[in-house]
Amino acid sequence: MSNLTLMITRAGQARFTAAQLDADINLGVAQIGLTDVAFVSAPTLEVLPGEFKRLASISGLQVGDSTVHMTIRDESADGYSARGFGLFLADGTLFATYAQADRLFEKSPRAIFLAAIDIAFPTGDVSELRFGNTDFLNPPATEDTAGVARVATDADIVTGTNNSRFITPRRLATRLLGYVTLAMRGVANGVAALAADGKVPPDQLRVYQVNGHLGNVVLSAADVGAVPATRKVTTNGVITGGGDLFGNDIELSVLQATPSELHEGRSAVVVATPGGLADAGFIYVVDSRIRGQNGYRIWSDGFTEQWGYVDGAVVAEVAVAIVFPTPFKVECFGVSGTVRNTAQTINGCHQVQEIDVSLTGANVFLQSDTANTSDAAGGFRWRATGH
Repeated sequence: MSNLTLMITRAGQARFTAAQLDADINLGVAQIGLTDVAFVSAPTLEVLPGEFKRLASISGLQVGDSTVHMTIRDESADGYSARGFGLFLADGTLFATYAQADRLFEKSPRAIFLAAIDIAFPTGDVSELRFGNTDFLNPPATEDTAGVARVATDADIVTGTNNSRFITPRRLATRLLGYVTLAMRGVANGVAALAADGKVPPDQLRVYQVNGHLGNVVLSAADVGAVPATRKVTTNGVITGGGDLFGNDIELSVLQATPSELHEGRSAVVVATPGGLADAGFIYVVDSRIRGQNGYRIWSDGFTEQWGYVDGAVVAEVAVAIVFPTPFKVECFGVSGTVRNTAQTINGCHQVQEIDVSLTGANVFLQSDTANTSDAAGGFRWRATGH
Protein backbone atom coordinates (compact mmCIF):
# COMPACT_ATOMS: atom_id res chain seq x y z
CA MET A 1 0.00 0.00 0.00
CA SER A 2 1.23 3.49 -0.79
CA ASN A 3 1.35 6.20 1.86
CA LEU A 4 -2.01 7.70 2.89
CA THR A 5 -1.69 11.48 2.74
CA LEU A 6 -3.44 13.23 5.65
CA MET A 7 -5.16 16.60 5.65
CA ILE A 8 -4.20 18.59 8.75
CA THR A 9 -7.06 20.71 10.08
CA ARG A 10 -6.65 24.39 10.83
CA ALA A 11 -7.01 23.67 14.53
CA GLY A 12 -4.38 20.94 14.28
CA GLN A 13 -2.04 23.21 12.32
CA ALA A 14 -2.40 25.89 14.97
CA ARG A 15 -1.54 23.43 17.73
CA PHE A 16 1.39 22.06 15.69
CA THR A 17 2.78 25.55 14.98
CA ALA A 18 2.42 26.67 18.59
CA ALA A 19 4.24 23.57 19.81
CA GLN A 20 7.16 24.31 17.49
CA LEU A 21 7.32 27.80 18.98
CA ASP A 22 7.97 26.24 22.41
CA ALA A 23 4.39 26.58 23.66
CA ASP A 24 3.47 24.06 26.36
CA ILE A 25 1.19 21.97 24.14
CA ASN A 26 0.87 18.21 24.17
CA LEU A 27 1.07 16.91 20.57
CA GLY A 28 0.38 13.34 21.64
CA VAL A 29 -2.01 11.51 19.27
CA ALA A 30 -4.29 9.90 21.86
CA GLN A 31 -7.16 8.46 19.78
CA ILE A 32 -8.23 7.61 16.27
CA GLY A 33 -11.83 8.12 15.18
CA LEU A 34 -13.39 5.86 12.54
CA THR A 35 -16.06 6.68 9.96
CA ASP A 36 -17.69 4.82 7.07
CA VAL A 37 -18.63 8.07 5.33
CA ALA A 38 -16.65 9.00 2.21
CA PHE A 39 -16.30 12.65 3.21
CA VAL A 40 -14.03 15.27 1.73
CA SER A 41 -11.02 15.95 3.94
CA ALA A 42 -10.87 19.69 4.45
CA PRO A 43 -8.79 21.89 6.77
CA THR A 44 -12.01 23.50 8.11
CA LEU A 45 -13.25 20.27 9.74
CA GLU A 46 -13.60 20.38 13.52
CA VAL A 47 -15.40 17.04 13.91
CA LEU A 48 -15.06 13.77 12.00
CA PRO A 49 -18.12 13.33 9.70
CA GLY A 50 -20.04 10.14 10.42
CA GLU A 51 -17.76 9.12 13.30
CA PHE A 52 -19.02 5.91 14.92
CA LYS A 53 -16.11 4.74 17.04
CA ARG A 54 -12.88 5.90 18.69
CA LEU A 55 -9.90 3.72 19.47
CA ALA A 56 -7.19 4.49 22.00
CA SER A 57 -5.02 1.46 21.21
CA ILE A 58 -2.79 3.05 18.61
CA SER A 59 0.97 3.22 18.15
CA GLY A 60 3.13 5.20 15.78
CA LEU A 61 6.74 5.77 14.82
CA GLN A 62 8.36 8.28 12.47
CA VAL A 63 10.01 6.40 9.56
CA GLY A 64 10.72 9.35 7.26
CA ASP A 65 10.85 13.12 7.14
CA SER A 66 7.08 13.36 6.82
CA THR A 67 5.92 9.76 7.19
CA VAL A 68 4.65 7.92 10.26
CA HIS A 69 4.05 4.18 10.46
CA MET A 70 0.95 3.65 12.61
CA THR A 71 -0.79 0.53 13.93
CA ILE A 72 -4.38 0.30 15.21
CA ARG A 73 -5.75 -2.40 17.49
CA ASP A 74 -9.35 -3.19 18.47
CA GLU A 75 -10.09 -6.25 20.64
CA SER A 76 -13.83 -5.50 20.98
CA ALA A 77 -16.63 -7.69 19.59
CA ASP A 78 -17.77 -4.90 17.25
CA GLY A 79 -18.01 -5.44 13.52
CA TYR A 80 -17.63 -2.54 11.12
CA SER A 81 -15.98 -1.12 8.03
CA ALA A 82 -14.31 2.26 7.61
CA ARG A 83 -13.68 4.58 4.69
CA GLY A 84 -11.84 7.22 6.70
CA PHE A 85 -10.38 8.18 10.03
CA GLY A 86 -9.29 11.15 12.09
CA LEU A 87 -6.42 11.65 14.53
CA PHE A 88 -7.33 13.32 17.83
CA LEU A 89 -4.83 14.97 20.19
CA ALA A 90 -4.89 14.41 23.93
CA ASP A 91 -6.98 17.61 24.44
CA GLY A 92 -9.64 16.37 21.95
CA THR A 93 -8.55 18.51 18.97
CA LEU A 94 -9.20 16.92 15.58
CA PHE A 95 -5.62 17.09 14.31
CA ALA A 96 -5.86 15.47 10.84
CA THR A 97 -8.22 13.42 8.65
CA TYR A 98 -8.15 10.98 5.78
CA ALA A 99 -11.02 9.60 3.64
CA GLN A 100 -11.55 7.65 0.43
CA ALA A 101 -14.48 6.30 -1.58
CA ASP A 102 -13.52 2.63 -1.21
CA ARG A 103 -13.47 0.88 2.14
CA LEU A 104 -10.15 1.27 3.87
CA PHE A 105 -10.52 -1.70 6.24
CA GLU A 106 -13.14 -3.98 7.82
CA LYS A 107 -13.46 -5.79 11.16
CA SER A 108 -15.36 -8.98 11.91
CA PRO A 109 -17.17 -9.21 15.29
CA ARG A 110 -15.29 -12.40 16.11
CA ALA A 111 -11.83 -11.14 15.23
CA ILE A 112 -9.26 -8.93 16.88
CA PHE A 113 -8.60 -6.04 14.53
CA LEU A 114 -4.97 -5.08 13.92
CA ALA A 115 -4.06 -2.73 11.05
CA ALA A 116 -0.74 -1.23 10.03
CA ILE A 117 -0.70 1.81 7.75
CA ASP A 118 1.81 4.43 6.62
CA ILE A 119 0.51 8.00 6.74
CA ALA A 120 2.19 11.00 5.11
CA PHE A 121 1.88 14.44 6.64
CA PRO A 122 1.97 17.60 4.50
CA THR A 123 4.80 18.90 6.65
CA GLY A 124 8.47 18.01 6.58
CA ASP A 125 8.88 17.54 10.34
CA VAL A 126 6.67 15.17 12.34
CA SER A 127 9.17 14.57 15.13
CA GLU A 128 6.96 16.57 17.53
CA LEU A 129 4.12 14.02 17.25
CA ARG A 130 3.95 11.33 19.91
CA PHE A 131 1.96 8.12 20.11
CA GLY A 132 1.26 5.53 22.74
CA ASN A 133 3.38 2.40 23.38
CA THR A 134 5.15 0.84 20.41
CA ASP A 135 5.04 -2.77 21.58
CA PHE A 136 3.20 -4.02 18.49
CA LEU A 137 4.67 -1.76 15.81
CA ASN A 138 5.82 -3.35 12.56
CA PRO A 139 7.28 -0.41 10.60
CA PRO A 140 9.05 -0.82 7.25
CA ALA A 141 12.78 -1.29 7.73
CA THR A 142 15.08 1.62 6.85
CA GLU A 143 18.74 2.37 7.51
CA ASP A 144 17.74 3.96 10.83
CA THR A 145 14.60 2.00 11.76
CA ALA A 146 14.34 -1.69 12.54
CA GLY A 147 11.27 -3.15 10.92
CA VAL A 148 9.73 -5.35 8.25
CA ALA A 149 11.56 -5.96 4.96
CA ARG A 150 11.58 -8.50 2.14
CA VAL A 151 14.41 -10.78 1.06
CA ALA A 152 15.97 -9.79 -2.26
CA THR A 153 15.51 -12.12 -5.21
CA ASP A 154 18.27 -13.20 -7.61
CA ALA A 155 16.91 -10.69 -10.12
CA ASP A 156 17.13 -7.91 -7.49
CA ILE A 157 20.78 -8.78 -6.83
CA VAL A 158 21.72 -8.92 -10.52
CA THR A 159 20.05 -5.60 -11.45
CA GLY A 160 21.19 -3.87 -8.25
CA THR A 161 18.45 -1.20 -8.36
CA ASN A 162 16.09 -2.21 -5.50
CA ASN A 163 17.04 -0.45 -2.25
CA SER A 164 14.10 -1.68 -0.16
CA ARG A 165 15.08 -5.38 0.18
CA PHE A 166 17.96 -7.07 1.95
CA ILE A 167 20.37 -9.88 0.97
CA THR A 168 20.82 -12.90 3.21
CA PRO A 169 24.38 -14.15 3.87
CA ARG A 170 23.72 -17.38 1.96
CA ARG A 171 22.32 -15.62 -1.11
CA LEU A 172 25.17 -13.10 -1.04
CA ALA A 173 27.76 -15.89 -0.88
CA THR A 174 26.00 -17.67 -3.75
CA ARG A 175 26.14 -14.63 -5.96
CA LEU A 176 29.74 -13.78 -5.06
CA LEU A 177 30.86 -17.31 -5.93
CA GLY A 178 28.95 -17.07 -9.18
CA TYR A 179 31.09 -14.27 -10.61
CA VAL A 180 34.65 -14.55 -11.85
CA THR A 181 36.84 -11.68 -13.03
CA LEU A 182 39.22 -12.48 -15.89
CA ALA A 183 42.15 -10.05 -16.18
CA MET A 184 44.10 -10.33 -19.42
CA ARG A 185 47.77 -9.28 -19.67
CA GLY A 186 50.37 -8.98 -22.43
CA VAL A 187 49.06 -9.61 -25.93
CA ALA A 188 45.91 -11.30 -24.60
CA ASN A 189 43.96 -8.09 -24.15
CA GLY A 190 40.44 -9.39 -23.68
CA VAL A 191 38.01 -12.30 -23.53
CA ALA A 192 35.15 -12.38 -25.99
CA ALA A 193 31.56 -11.93 -24.73
CA LEU A 194 32.50 -10.71 -21.23
CA ALA A 195 30.24 -8.12 -19.65
CA ALA A 196 31.38 -4.48 -19.57
CA ASP A 197 32.64 -4.87 -16.00
CA GLY A 198 34.68 -7.95 -16.90
CA LYS A 199 32.46 -10.35 -14.93
CA VAL A 200 30.75 -13.49 -16.17
CA PRO A 201 27.39 -14.56 -14.61
CA PRO A 202 27.21 -18.30 -13.91
CA ASP A 203 24.49 -18.87 -16.51
CA GLN A 204 26.76 -17.40 -19.20
CA LEU A 205 29.92 -19.39 -18.52
CA ARG A 206 31.13 -21.11 -21.69
CA VAL A 207 34.26 -21.58 -23.79
CA TYR A 208 35.91 -18.30 -24.70
CA GLN A 209 38.67 -17.89 -27.26
CA VAL A 210 41.41 -15.35 -26.61
CA ASN A 211 42.07 -13.02 -29.56
CA GLY A 212 40.40 -15.52 -31.85
CA HIS A 213 43.42 -17.82 -32.23
CA LEU A 214 45.77 -17.90 -29.24
CA GLY A 215 43.91 -20.55 -27.24
CA ASN A 216 40.82 -21.35 -25.20
CA VAL A 217 39.87 -20.41 -21.63
CA VAL A 218 37.38 -23.03 -20.42
CA LEU A 219 34.98 -22.21 -17.57
CA SER A 220 32.34 -24.69 -16.46
CA ALA A 221 29.42 -24.33 -14.04
CA ALA A 222 26.11 -25.88 -13.06
CA ASP A 223 23.04 -24.94 -15.09
CA VAL A 224 22.01 -22.41 -12.44
CA GLY A 225 23.44 -21.14 -9.17
CA ALA A 226 27.00 -20.54 -8.08
CA VAL A 227 30.22 -21.86 -9.47
CA PRO A 228 31.48 -24.52 -7.00
CA ALA A 229 34.69 -23.63 -5.18
CA THR A 230 36.31 -26.72 -6.69
CA ARG A 231 36.15 -25.29 -10.21
CA LYS A 232 39.38 -24.05 -11.74
CA VAL A 233 40.56 -22.17 -14.81
CA THR A 234 43.23 -24.25 -16.53
CA THR A 235 45.56 -23.11 -19.32
CA ASN A 236 47.85 -24.65 -21.91
CA GLY A 237 50.05 -23.67 -24.83
CA VAL A 238 51.04 -20.01 -24.86
CA ILE A 239 48.50 -19.04 -22.14
CA THR A 240 49.74 -19.19 -18.54
CA GLY A 241 48.14 -18.46 -15.17
CA GLY A 242 44.72 -19.68 -14.00
CA GLY A 243 43.78 -21.16 -10.65
CA ASP A 244 40.70 -21.91 -8.54
CA LEU A 245 37.63 -19.65 -8.56
CA PHE A 246 37.11 -19.30 -4.82
CA GLY A 247 37.93 -15.87 -3.45
CA ASN A 248 40.36 -14.89 -6.19
CA ASP A 249 40.35 -13.04 -9.48
CA ILE A 250 41.83 -15.07 -12.32
CA GLU A 251 44.74 -13.61 -14.28
CA LEU A 252 45.84 -15.12 -17.58
CA SER A 253 49.02 -14.10 -19.41
CA VAL A 254 50.49 -14.54 -22.89
CA LEU A 255 54.21 -13.68 -23.02
CA GLN A 256 55.83 -11.84 -25.93
CA ALA A 257 58.90 -13.39 -27.51
CA THR A 258 62.22 -11.61 -27.02
CA PRO A 259 64.44 -10.75 -30.04
CA SER A 260 66.78 -13.64 -29.23
CA GLU A 261 63.84 -16.07 -28.97
CA LEU A 262 62.57 -14.88 -32.34
CA HIS A 263 65.97 -15.42 -33.98
CA GLU A 264 66.39 -18.87 -32.42
CA GLY A 265 62.87 -19.91 -33.45
CA ARG A 266 62.58 -22.70 -30.86
CA SER A 267 60.31 -21.55 -28.00
CA ALA A 268 56.72 -22.85 -28.05
CA VAL A 269 55.40 -20.85 -25.06
CA VAL A 270 55.77 -17.26 -26.36
CA VAL A 271 54.18 -15.36 -29.25
CA ALA A 272 55.57 -13.07 -31.94
CA THR A 273 54.07 -9.59 -32.28
CA PRO A 274 54.65 -6.92 -34.95
CA GLY A 275 56.51 -4.78 -32.41
CA GLY A 276 58.66 -7.71 -31.32
CA LEU A 277 59.53 -8.59 -34.91
CA ALA A 278 60.53 -4.97 -35.59
CA ASP A 279 62.71 -4.84 -32.47
CA ALA A 280 64.43 -8.02 -33.61
CA GLY A 281 65.20 -6.54 -37.05
CA PHE A 282 62.80 -8.71 -39.06
CA ILE A 283 61.39 -7.23 -42.27
CA TYR A 284 58.05 -8.60 -43.37
CA VAL A 285 55.23 -7.85 -45.78
CA VAL A 286 52.50 -5.65 -44.30
CA ASP A 287 50.35 -5.21 -47.43
CA SER A 288 50.22 -6.88 -50.84
CA ARG A 289 47.85 -6.97 -53.79
CA ILE A 290 47.90 -8.66 -57.22
CA ARG A 291 45.38 -7.85 -59.94
CA GLY A 292 46.14 -9.73 -63.12
CA GLN A 293 49.53 -8.51 -64.44
CA ASN A 294 49.60 -5.55 -61.99
CA GLY A 295 50.33 -5.42 -58.27
CA TYR A 296 52.35 -4.10 -55.36
CA ARG A 297 53.98 -5.23 -52.10
CA ILE A 298 54.72 -3.04 -49.07
CA TRP A 299 57.29 -4.14 -46.47
CA SER A 300 57.41 -3.35 -42.74
CA ASP A 301 60.29 -0.88 -43.16
CA GLY A 302 58.25 1.11 -45.72
CA PHE A 303 59.96 -0.20 -48.87
CA THR A 304 57.39 -0.56 -51.66
CA GLU A 305 57.69 -2.35 -55.00
CA GLN A 306 55.12 -2.17 -57.82
CA TRP A 307 54.81 -3.74 -61.24
CA GLY A 308 52.55 -3.79 -64.25
CA TYR A 309 52.03 -4.64 -67.94
CA VAL A 310 51.19 -2.33 -70.85
CA ASP A 311 49.58 -4.49 -73.53
CA GLY A 312 49.56 -3.88 -77.29
CA ALA A 313 52.15 -3.62 -80.04
CA VAL A 314 54.47 -0.64 -80.03
CA VAL A 315 54.22 0.69 -83.59
CA ALA A 316 56.42 3.77 -83.17
CA GLU A 317 58.65 5.63 -80.79
CA VAL A 318 56.12 6.98 -78.33
CA ALA A 319 55.65 8.30 -74.75
CA VAL A 320 53.44 6.22 -72.42
CA ALA A 321 51.89 7.24 -69.04
CA ILE A 322 51.90 4.63 -66.26
CA VAL A 323 49.54 4.81 -63.23
CA PHE A 324 50.82 2.98 -60.16
CA PRO A 325 48.41 0.45 -58.51
CA THR A 326 48.92 2.32 -55.18
CA PRO A 327 50.59 5.70 -54.57
CA PHE A 328 54.00 5.83 -52.92
CA LYS A 329 53.83 7.63 -49.57
CA VAL A 330 57.23 9.40 -49.57
CA GLU A 331 59.20 8.93 -52.81
CA CYS A 332 59.46 6.87 -56.00
CA PHE A 333 63.02 5.66 -56.53
CA GLY A 334 62.54 5.05 -60.25
CA VAL A 335 60.89 2.93 -62.92
CA SER A 336 62.36 0.42 -65.41
CA GLY A 337 60.87 -1.64 -68.22
CA THR A 338 61.26 -4.64 -70.49
CA VAL A 339 59.92 -4.79 -74.06
CA ARG A 340 58.19 -8.05 -75.02
CA ASN A 341 59.56 -9.38 -78.33
CA THR A 342 56.85 -11.97 -78.95
CA ALA A 343 57.65 -12.02 -82.71
CA GLN A 344 61.29 -12.95 -81.95
CA THR A 345 62.50 -10.47 -84.57
CA ILE A 346 66.14 -9.41 -84.93
CA ASN A 347 65.22 -6.04 -86.38
CA GLY A 348 65.20 -3.00 -84.08
CA CYS A 349 65.89 -2.64 -80.41
CA HIS A 350 63.18 -0.85 -78.35
CA GLN A 351 64.08 0.44 -74.90
CA VAL A 352 61.85 1.74 -72.04
CA GLN A 353 63.33 5.03 -70.88
CA GLU A 354 62.20 7.04 -67.82
CA ILE A 355 60.97 10.59 -68.51
CA ASP A 356 59.75 11.50 -65.01
CA VAL A 357 58.17 9.90 -61.91
CA SER A 358 55.78 11.01 -59.16
CA LEU A 359 54.10 9.37 -56.17
CA THR A 360 51.17 8.25 -58.30
CA GLY A 361 52.72 7.33 -61.65
CA ALA A 362 55.49 7.72 -64.27
CA ASN A 363 55.99 8.80 -67.88
CA VAL A 364 58.27 6.61 -70.02
CA PHE A 365 59.47 6.82 -73.63
CA LEU A 366 59.80 3.78 -75.89
CA GLN A 367 62.74 4.39 -78.23
CA SER A 368 64.13 2.17 -81.02
CA ASP A 369 67.46 2.28 -82.86
CA THR A 370 65.69 1.60 -86.17
CA ALA A 371 62.39 2.40 -87.78
CA ASN A 372 61.34 -1.25 -87.50
CA THR A 373 58.99 -1.77 -84.50
CA SER A 374 58.19 -5.45 -84.92
CA ASP A 375 60.44 -6.30 -81.98
CA ALA A 376 57.89 -4.67 -79.62
CA ALA A 377 54.84 -6.60 -80.80
CA GLY A 378 53.95 -7.75 -77.25
CA GLY A 379 53.96 -4.40 -75.41
CA PHE A 380 56.18 -3.98 -72.37
CA ARG A 381 56.40 -4.72 -68.65
CA TRP A 382 57.48 -2.14 -66.04
CA ARG A 383 58.69 -2.18 -62.40
CA ALA A 384 58.91 0.71 -59.89
CA THR A 385 60.34 0.97 -56.36
CA GLY A 386 60.08 3.55 -53.60
CA HIS A 387 58.73 4.09 -50.09
